[in-house]
Amino acid sequence: MASTGQALEAVFTRWARRERAPGIAWGLVRSGALVAGGGVGSLRAGEEAAPGVDSVFRIASMTKSFTGAALMTLVADGRLRLDDPVADHVPELTAWRGPTTDGPALTVRHLVSMEAGLPTDDPWADRHIDLPDEGMDALIAAGATFAWAPGTRFEYSNLGWGLVGRVIERVAGMRPQELVTSALLEPLGMTSTTWVRPPGSDVAEPYRGRDEGWLHEGEPLGDGTIAPMGGIWSTVRDLARWVSFFLDAFPPRDEGDDGPLPRWARREMQQLRRVDELSRFRPSPGGTSRSSVTGYGIGLAVRIDERLGVSVGHSGGFPGWGSHMRWLPERGVGVIALSNVTYGRMAAACLDALDALADRDELGPSRGVQASPALVDASDRAASLLSSWRDADADDLLADNVGPDEPYERRAAEAATLVARHGTLRVESLEAETPMRGSFSTAGGDVTVELGLNHAERVQWLDVEDRLRPSDAPIVVDERWLSRLAGAAYVVVRPVGELAERFTRWQGEVLDRLGVACVAPGAHATVKSFGSTREPLSDDDERGVVEAFRTWAASCPPVVLHAERLEMFADASTPVVRLHATSSFAHALSSLRTSASEAGLPAGDGDEIATVDWVPHLSLAYPVDAPGAVAEVEAWMRGVQVEAPPSTALQVEVVAYDGGSERRLATFPLAGE
Repeated sequence: MASTGQALEAVFTRWARRERAPGIAWGLVRSGALVAGGGVGSLRAGEEAAPGVDSVFRIASMTKSFTGAALMTLVADGRLRLDDPVADHVPELTAWRGPTTDGPALTVRHLVSMEAGLPTDDPWADRHIDLPDEGMDALIAAGATFAWAPGTRFEYSNLGWGLVGRVIERVAGMRPQELVTSALLEPLGMTSTTWVRPPGSDVAEPYRGRDEGWLHEGEPLGDGTIAPMGGIWSTVRDLARWVSFFLDAFPPRDEGDDGPLPRWARREMQQLRRVDELSRFRPSPGGTSRSSVTGYGIGLAVRIDERLGVSVGHSGGFPGWGSHMRWLPERGVGVIALSNVTYGRMAAACLDALDALADRDELGPSRGVQASPALVDASDRAASLLSSWRDADADDLLADNVGPDEPYERRAAEAATLVARHGTLRVESLEAETPMRGSFSTAGGDVTVELGLNHAERVQWLDVEDRLRPSDAPIVVDERWLSRLAGAAYVVVRPVGELAERFTRWQGEVLDRLGVACVAPGAHATVKSFGSTREPLSDDDERGVVEAFRTWAASCPPVVLHAERLEMFADASTPVVRLHATSSFAHALSSLRTSASEAGLPAGDGDEIATVDWVPHLSLAYPVDAPGAVAEVEAWMRGVQVEAPPSTALQVEVVAYDGGSERRLATFPLAGE
């Protein structure tokens, strides 16, 4: 197996080809250090000049994280508030208003969180980064047209960060570039990070792909008043220090905090303050896509996706440059990629690299959430209370809302049933959602208890989920199907435990793949039906069904439901979980038919099917429209492994339909419950 470095080198080599980048320098940060890095291609097209972790590239908009951190030093010192109107510090901006008369005053927070409402301006700003002071003065005096009212929408603005630079200059009494250097770069030892192109041969040249080759972008623009949005030059090694600086802000803790910017301020920068969009993206050119939510904090972009969770970072793009840094705060790992091609998509390359680490199980453990001592203690006491309920113990543990929410008498009865089924309960594992709320598992994982503490460390909710207790939710709630069932009643058993959980996953997969309107029933297996829309049951019929059902249930042993396979059933358009014809199911089927016949009850739609031909199943979906992608669903079904443990139904119920809401006529335990 390739080493981690080799695997990441392969990722960035692939992206160098895809982006036609002359060169890429990359690095992997873990536990506060640069642990792997390298480069592919060349710093100068056509030359033998391999880039490395000490090669210098212009990092463009990654600069915003430095300018944002410099601003936060002023906030931390009490010299500035994020919600200050910008005009408090730059009076000449007083006239800058949004597009409507009811908009708020433009604030510092609006600027740094990309919600000022100024229009996106990447191409323009990239060519004006060297704007002199008098140029910024003239620009401010001329005013600007807003796309949105401030504080209402995400809109990426480089000019907004030029204005942030002006705010810093007025508050700090120095150029923002000087504050970044003195307050951040020098204390962190980032000696290769500068605002002007440094001398030397280990500096990348900027290129644009043109026809079959590369066009040199010319001498880079200098350092001006818009440079706070994208003027910095740096290296992978220096940026590894920067990434580590932000990773070190987590978790919050009591130990010394002597960095150039307090940990709380670094965490503030990494919080999602303004959402941009919900979209799908494809990290690897040949991989699958997935959904993500993206947005902005303070000088840093935030992404939440279904595989990596929360990641933080920033891209940079200029004529001749494309760069990115991204890290996972909960795992302490990050990647950096710097290229010398115009707008090189290093964000996608870094996400691909993080996915490669995930594929190799090398992202490292998530820090997760630590349960507070109070939650640990409350969990132990809750397990003891449920094992042997005493109202006095409940009063000592529970907040005063718990009794009114659900009377102690009912809670005690439910606890007794729980103990009868599972025995004495003990905390086997505790998972904290926050330090003050979470859930613990007991009874070998068959029981989960959720609890949450209030401000006084009293349990304000105590919810018990027993995997061996069948659902009591309606089986059908969709009116499109309720009308088809009018006049009938059904005797059903429901799966529990792992089979019930797998049913939910399989149902979701089927609904996603069918691509047509469907009714999604609750998990159930029908044992017998009575009546139909053609010959509806009367009230007397329903009462007769319940009485016969009561007598039959008292002598019928529990029914075992054992998944066999997934298939399209009946009319070849209804997806089901086909069940093994277990002896217990066959006995229930035949004995109930005999009891119904002896009681003279109305027949049901399924009675024409002989007992030996009845196929036990759990219906996954009832298509309402045309069958949809049946072939795709069938192909998927053939590859699904259904080796779920058998599920034993300890109770049965009879449900009836009259065209309105489903009605549960009765529920009875089976013999041996």
